[in-house]
Amino acid sequence: MEEVSKNKWKNKVIHGQYIRNIDGQLISEEDTFLWLSKGDLKAETESEIVAAQDEALQTKYYATNILNTETDNKCRLCQKFGETIDHIMTSFII
Repeated sequence: MEEVSKNKWKNKVIHGQYIRNIDGQLISEEDTFLWLSKGDLKAETESEIVAAQDEALQTKYYATNILNTETDNKCRLCQKFGETIDHIMTSFII
């Protein structure tokens, strides 16, 4: 990915969250975007994955911090941490 496009993406408040999260981690850009470059996903599936990566799905965190509609952003299940996509995906792995 060319550097200018990557920086523009990274600087977006909502849509840059995923790229900021993977920066500095041991994940290569090639592996991260492999599913996107193959072109074998339906448009609806691809858009859901990108929305999840950007934390733009309807979670309590999104409602509180982006839409300013919720007063409590705690997870509905554990009631301890903010209900983000990262929390949902990583907290319940056995």
